[in-house]
Amino acid sequence: MRNLLLTCLLSLGLGGYAFAQSDTQSDARSDAQSNEEISPRLQTPESLREKFVLESDLSTRLQRLLELEQQALQLAEDEPLKLGSLGAAILDIYYGSQTGHFAMGLFYAHVESAEAKAPHDAWLAKLQTHMLASGNGTRTNPYTVMTIYDAHTYARTEKTSPVGSIYQSSEDTHFGLMLVARPTKGTLRQMHFDLSHILKGFALEGKEVPTNPWPFMRLLASKMDNAAQTAIGAYLTSIKKYEQAISWLKVASRTGNVLANTLLARIYWTQAEDAQDDNLREQLRERALENHMHAIALGSTDSMYTLANLYLNDYYGEENRDAGIPLLSQAGDLDHAEALLYLGHLYNAGLHVEQDSSLANNYFLRAAKLNNPQAILSYGRFLSGQKDNQEANPGAKGEDKIYLWLEDLAKNKNSEAMIVLGNLYARGIGKKSSIGKAIRWYKRAVKIARDDGDIVNEVAWTLTVSDVSGLKREKYAQKIMNHLMANNTDANTRPEYLDTWAATFAARGDFDQAIELQQKAISVAQDQQRDDVIEILREHLEQFKSGIAITERAP
Repeated sequence: MRNLLLTCLLSLGLGGYAFAQSDTQSDARSDAQSNEEISPRLQTPESLREKFVLESDLSTRLQRLLELEQQALQLAEDEPLKLGSLGAAILDIYYGSQTGHFAMGLFYAHVESAEAKAPHDAWLAKLQTHMLASGNGTRTNPYTVMTIYDAHTYARTEKTSPVGSIYQSSEDTHFGLMLVARPTKGTLRQMHFDLSHILKGFALEGKEVPTNPWPFMRLLASKMDNAAQTAIGAYLTSIKKYEQAISWLKVASRTGNVLANTLLARIYWTQAEDAQDDNLREQLRERALENHMHAIALGSTDSMYTLANLYLNDYYGEENRDAGIPLLSQAGDLDHAEALLYLGHLYNAGLHVEQDSSLANNYFLRAAKLNNPQAILSYGRFLSGQKDNQEANPGAKGEDKIYLWLEDLAKNKNSEAMIVLGNLYARGIGKKSSIGKAIRWYKRAVKIARDDGDIVNEVAWTLTVSDVSGLKREKYAQKIMNHLMANNTDANTRPEYLDTWAATFAARGDFDQAIELQQKAISVAQDQQRDDVIEILREHLEQFKSGIAITERAP
């Protein structure tokens, strides 16, 4: 919090803060002053930045730099002739500004002076090379830049258009920026930048940092910094102060911040769900819809996916249901993995569309190719669940990468990936069936997740009831269920687990114990009003009473 407050003050050039010299900082300034006569053009990006942040009037110079960089980017497309004076003024303050060299490059390109443009292009390339060496643009390893506008400049030189930003802080990055940029084709791109270095050399003059950040954040936001406005709105949303959040986010959204629109849509939908009055609920849903549409116009695949869900579930009436599939397809074409997965499930089940296993296979495969873990797992389950193995034979279509993808997940101790690998080997999907490999994968999954109810239950059920010849391992299945029921306090409250446990006893001929456990499973399901499982539990009970163990398609 301390660093966030300081950064806000610096960005505004507020009084009350003074440069605090430590011995190290004094030495650094002395070195900078001794090189004062060296032309900025002969210095390195690192030395330029160090010199800038150690200036005694940093707050004033930084404020002016931000103002000029903002103006330059606003004029970049429509008034390039004005960029000459702006660019020169920026570089006079800070020669390491990407935005300054970018502006000068545009100016000289407009006046057709390639010779004058060349050194600015070279410096821009040098600065960006230095920035790229500082990180990889992720939140945990951000790029280092001097200002938010250098981040915007980099996005533009990458042939993307900034469509949203928000300030963030973490333990490692005291003051960071997430920039959302839209490429000419493809999904929105998130880039993270570290602005923390501008805090160097600043401290309160003999006072502690105030604990209340909002006066400073409001001042920063009042400078039309929509990243700050969105950050305030996001924080207020997190503590459920929705009306205050809406005020800030509305302002940020007017300047085209997609993050503000998606947050507003989320708030309005939450309020709609809580509304008791039908008319108010509809008004709030319409506001959510409006903001989703704004976000979609800016390229938000998340809003495409969310709105498609709402359409398909008739929240906006049956008349709009048909709009859901095109929205999912639009998001999927922009590589939104969840949208592709949803389409896969819909075509596999024949919901809202005509059932088509081939199309389902295509959507699941496209999602998996995005290296999305859940998509890989879903694709593997889809393949093993096909009744006609040839219909989804990955070997025949070059889709045998599913094994490699799942093995990569398994290397990271993903127990579900191990189960899916077991399923594929058991069924012989794309490869020759191998009961031995299937059993080994199942046992590896249980070994790393012995107390994970879902993992143990799935393996035990498969090895107890499977119709695959040679796959049953009733003794092992009962052993792992005994351990689960004794060590997982939640297990005895899950009718599905009790059903599996009962099935293991029936498989080994102990029908009295199977009946007792199955009756308990039914009782628990009734207490929990689990209408989704009661009938199947009763069917299994009748089988046990008839002395019949369960065998069914599994996996």
